[in-house]
Amino acid sequence: MIKINLLPVREWRKKEAIRQQISVYFLSLMLLLIALSAVGITIQGKVSRQRQEITQLEAKKAKLAYVNKTIQQVQKKRKELETKFKAIEDLQKGRTESVMVLDEVVSSIPMDRVWLTDLSLKGGKLNLSGVALDNHTVALFMRRLEASDLCQGVVLQSTMKKTIEGHDLMGFALKVSISSQGGGQPGNNAAEKGKGK
Repeated sequence: MIKINLLPVREWRKKEAIRQQISVYFLSLMLLLIALSAVGITIQGKVSRQRQEITQLEAKKAKLAYVNKTIQQVQKKRKELETKFKAIEDLQKGRTESVMVLDEVVSSIPMDRVWLTDLSLKGGKLNLSGVALDNHTVALFMRRLEASDLCQGVVLQSTMKKTIEGHDLMGFALKVSISSQGGGQPGNNAAEKGKGK
């Protein structure tokens, strides 16, 4: 009978199995390292691209900040100009209104019967003071002012007798409310007012 010694074959198989496991382990380790390297390179590329985008966005932000600052300066200058134009318009309106009021007052005065000594216009209120020949002349002057489109109301504040250079005259003070939307042109009632002179 023949006896076969299988011990060396078994040991060889065990050694071969161990060697294969070690090979698989190192191969897996190498594949893992390669995969990790590839992932790292990919992440580095993404980070690099993100940094470039951030740099570009910061440059755009700086440009936009300059543009925004320029826009704010232009808007500030525009507001200043609008304020100046409004002030000029208000001055022009006030000047025109003053001329119209003076024209109405002058055209309402009974000639050679009323003399004004003081006139002031402020905030839509006209204060007049002067002297007249008598009370009837003051009343005529008030009626003519009330007939004006610019005057909303005429109030007699005071009257008193005055003697000037030996003549007995009637001193008076009037308060007149001025309409800012007077419909008539200055002096348009002058012809009518002249009839009572």
